[in-house]
Amino acid sequence: MELRAPKNLEDGDSEEDTASALQRLVEMTATRVTPVRSLRVQYRLIRKLGSGSYGRVLLAQPRQGGPVVALKLLRQDSVLRSTFLREFCVGRCVSAHPGLLQTLGWPLQTPRHFAFAQEYAPYGDLSGMLQEKGLPELMVKRVVAQLAGALDFLHGRGLVHADVKPDNVLVFDPVCSRVALGDLGLTRPEGSPTPAPPVPLPTAPPELCLLLPPDTIPLRPAVDSWALGVLLFCAATACFPWDVAMAPDPEFEAFAGWMTTRPQPPRPPAPWDQFAPPALTLLQGLLDLDPETRSLPLAALDFLGDEWGLEANGEARSLGNVSYEDGEEGEEGGSSLEEWTDEEGEEGRRG
Repeated sequence: MELRAPKNLEDGDSEEDTASALQRLVEMTATRVTPVRSLRVQYRLIRKLGSGSYGRVLLAQPRQGGPVVALKLLRQDSVLRSTFLREFCVGRCVSAHPGLLQTLGWPLQTPRHFAFAQEYAPYGDLSGMLQEKGLPELMVKRVVAQLAGALDFLHGRGLVHADVKPDNVLVFDPVCSRVALGDLGLTRPEGSPTPAPPVPLPTAPPELCLLLPPDTIPLRPAVDSWALGVLLFCAATACFPWDVAMAPDPEFEAFAGWMTTRPQPPRPPAPWDQFAPPALTLLQGLLDLDPETRSLPLAALDFLGDEWGLEANGEARSLGNVSYEDGEEGEEGGSSLEEWTDEEGEEGRRG
């Protein structure tokens, strides 16, 4: 049986609000979580792809055949079961869009982890391509256009991603012909109460940065528009425009001062002066300090035919330390697998 999203998540039907539909889907999916003593029951574990406070992502081969997948593991002592189920359900509901990372199969539960499979992006994430300098203009446009479409798809279903950043953009080929937005762990229905980030983030908009606990604001698509503008800057320059979008950050103050001065000075402050006027207009819209007048992500499509002033980035690219090969399968029960998950290593030694 295929997991199907409620109509308003999948088709934009407004008969049931998104939050209620998502909660209903989470409750239905909770009965379909498959308990396994070890992930090795269903997968050959090949190597670790990444890790964080949430857990780990492993490259894995299904035992029953098929392409390799990225297996996301979330530690049960760090993530609520309902949070895990919500991320899985949102992923399944929006997997039809090529700009969003596909979530596959059904969720699993080991003695210590929740897990689910996603499609594998062999060229890593966008941050791995930005170690030295910005991408060529054509590649920047490809990335921005695909993410704009993915965000419009989410927003049309009443969802806000809320964590758009280079680390969460997965790359499928060396020229970014396909990229996909992943990590839906913070994705919430529009209107959800949202606090300030627990730590300063360069991708968070001013309206979130200025919040003081325990204050919250309703989550709006404008949060994703702002983050898309920051990501555009990152893709073009290989750095963030500021550490945090609030005073006294000097880079943000210089940008905000230019944005709010009337009449506006003809030239923006460095480093914004490197962008051609069309790209600068796009950035001004996405990074509008007022969320009520901030541009929608799809506004980026209106500027794809213009010059953005990124010719200096060149077309030849070094992709840094990104690995493209699947590599050899880790020796089952070996130390590398023990580092990935304790119970999988233990099971391998007993087997």
